[in-house]
Amino acid sequence: MYELTYTERVQYKRRQDTAYQAGEEAVTNLRAALALAALTLPSLSNDGPVAGHGFVRLGGCNAAFANRLAEVVAAGAHALQYQQKVVTAEKPQEAPAAPDPVVAFLLAVRRPTRTPVRVDRIPTPAH
Repeated sequence: MYELTYTERVQYKRRQDTAYQAGEEAVTNLRAALALAALTLPSLSNDGPVAGHGFVRLGGCNAAFANRLAEVVAAGAHALQYQQKVVTAEKPQEAPAAPDPVVAFLLAVRRPTRTPVRVDRIPTPAH
């Protein structure tokens, strides 16, 4: 069996510490982002380094929370797509009039919802 040298052990420890810190930062960032949408995942935590990478444990949640989280992610994705279209447009004056992407996102996540929005399918008319 191969035993690590002192130098290899120190390098391994540094990689593990860096991975752990990356997990801590990811948890902090995700918790802050969820708070902007008035969402909380109580079981969100750093699960320590896994294979030299930070690992975040999201935990379980109920269906209502998962649907709300899907809405928030979709609204953020749409805002980013709109922002990229505006930035890459050849003639910005031809871009459709729309609110600032950040404002659009915040309006989307702050609106009260009663019915979950399916983000994986385009709504079809009733038969």
